[in-house]
Amino acid sequence: SSGINAEWPLRPGKLEVLLEFEEQIENSPSPHRAAYQSYINFERKENNPSRVMCTMERAIADNPLDCGLWCSYLEYLDQVVRHGEVVLSVYARAVRNIPWTVEVWCSYLLALQRHGKHFTHVESTMEEALKNGFGDATSYVTLYACYLDFHWRQERSVTHENGDKPKVNALDRAFEDAINFINQQFGEGADSHGQLTMFMAEVDGIRGDVDSMRNLLSDLLLLPVYKEQSRIWMFYIELEQRYGTKDSVRNVFRKAIYCNTDACDYILNQFLLFERLHGTLETYDNAYLKVKRVQKRNAEKISKENDRRRNEAIPDGKKERKFEAKKRKLSDDSKVKGKPKKPKRLKDDASSKKDTSVSQNLGVPFSAASSSKPKQHSSEEVTIDKSKYNVTVFVSNLSYDANEDHLNEVFKNVGDIVDIRLVKSVNGKSRGFGYIEFHTREEVMSALELDRVSILGRPCYVSECKDKDRGTAADFKFKTCIEAHKLYISNLPYKTTEDELRKIFSEVGEVKSIRMVTTKGGKFKGFSYIEYLSEEAAKNAVIKLNGLEIQGRAIQVAISNPPKKASATTKLNATPKTSSFLVPRSVAKPAISLKDNPSSNKEKEVYSKPAMLSNSDFRKFLTK
Repeated sequence: SSGINAEWPLRPGKLEVLLEFEEQIENSPSPHRAAYQSYINFERKENNPSRVMCTMERAIADNPLDCGLWCSYLEYLDQVVRHGEVVLSVYARAVRNIPWTVEVWCSYLLALQRHGKHFTHVESTMEEALKNGFGDATSYVTLYACYLDFHWRQERSVTHENGDKPKVNALDRAFEDAINFINQQFGEGADSHGQLTMFMAEVDGIRGDVDSMRNLLSDLLLLPVYKEQSRIWMFYIELEQRYGTKDSVRNVFRKAIYCNTDACDYILNQFLLFERLHGTLETYDNAYLKVKRVQKRNAEKISKENDRRRNEAIPDGKKERKFEAKKRKLSDDSKVKGKPKKPKRLKDDASSKKDTSVSQNLGVPFSAASSSKPKQHSSEEVTIDKSKYNVTVFVSNLSYDANEDHLNEVFKNVGDIVDIRLVKSVNGKSRGFGYIEFHTREEVMSALELDRVSILGRPCYVSECKDKDRGTAADFKFKTCIEAHKLYISNLPYKTTEDELRKIFSEVGEVKSIRMVTTKGGKFKGFSYIEYLSEEAAKNAVIKLNGLEIQGRAIQVAISNPPKKASATTKLNATPKTSSFLVPRSVAKPAISLKDNPSSNKEKEVYSKPAMLSNSDFRKFLTK
């Protein structure tokens, strides 16, 4: 105490000031948050780190769940103290007390890198952060963005602190894990701004892997949530200008101007500016015509939308009066003019009729059923003889480049093909689906086994030909109950092939079939189903292969137990949406339950509907 007393005379009045702060803390209601904040602000002005930390520790002890206080404390340590052991120990306590705060986890990852901790320490901290769980996708995107930054720094550095080289493809695996995790938890498009994919596209551009950069951004812009964001399109264009060619930039511009982006005029102007700076007169003229067409189309859409809004703004009574006036005018015109005369035929029936029908027999080729000049058929014009349904299969999800020869090459081993009909648009281009007729029912069953066969890189869906007018829905092909002889394998690398899986899982038992689950574009989704001949082999595979590492990823192996699909009865029994909330409670008649009133169908319909009220009825109700 003598040392303290010897120091106080150097700062006269300081003890009295501190005592005032202590009294404020003592007299304020628990947990003394405001009093502590005043005390901390005073100590920070005095610029004594030891006393600031001491005061903050006291405040944290009384407010252990205060996120703002923890963040302020950690920021002070990062900027002023900068002592590794001290800073990281406080971070470790912070994530234990407020694990739901993603900002603290991100700062913790940065602090570990800042103070030279080994990359395995950073990875374990990231795994711990993911286990805590956050409430929204944005928090996970922020966390993964910080983690990807770490791997990108590691990739650019020559060596780590202990001389180890960076992990090969660690950044790519981290990105795949991030996208896979976020999509599984929140669905595609959860990263609403495409932050992670845009970062990886930029990285691929710096690496010189332009094809990978284009694939990432092209796949991203296929999703509706990103397709109309002009910011992503302009980012894509900027990358093409840096790492691509002039033609590749033009291709992106041409796609962007037809996507109804939120800043369409800006992209149109940038397209013209690009052609003025880098194009020829011919390319500029082409771009100018395209821009004018898009501007005209957008103006028509805006005009239609304005008309629709004006019509919605017209009161119902005025609409009824307009309708009645138009109806009277039409009736008056019909009385004056009488019955309309039939138009005279300019040609006889034989010469005026056009052969627009399509042969009902699938065995007749197009050329035999049409005139000398071949006619292209749209999807509405292709008709199928219903008697041929049992020997016909429907193929869909085809590449637009696929033709009859490609289908014949795949299905020729099934049996004798009577006819192949690809449904085409008016301009003769394939619509991506068609019909294949065989001679026998057995050949159809063999063809159905080729479902999801790859044709030009896309899985071809093969199903039975059914009458759509009957409203019969396609049966779900796979079982929705536990299958003891089948395995579900997830967390697979996206570059995994069927041969790799067959080689690994055949070591446990004889594999009957392998189904690689893909998107409609033919890209592997990271999980598959493997069927064994025996249940014992499947059980052994779960025990031996669960957690096996393939291309740096620990796969998950489990017995297949897919969720049940909602039945048609369940959907029909769902509570329908009504507009009864628009009717006042004192006026609306309660709907009678169908269970309580076993009357005829007509009676049910009558009693379940509220009485129709006019505007005058509502006016009387409001003036009571």
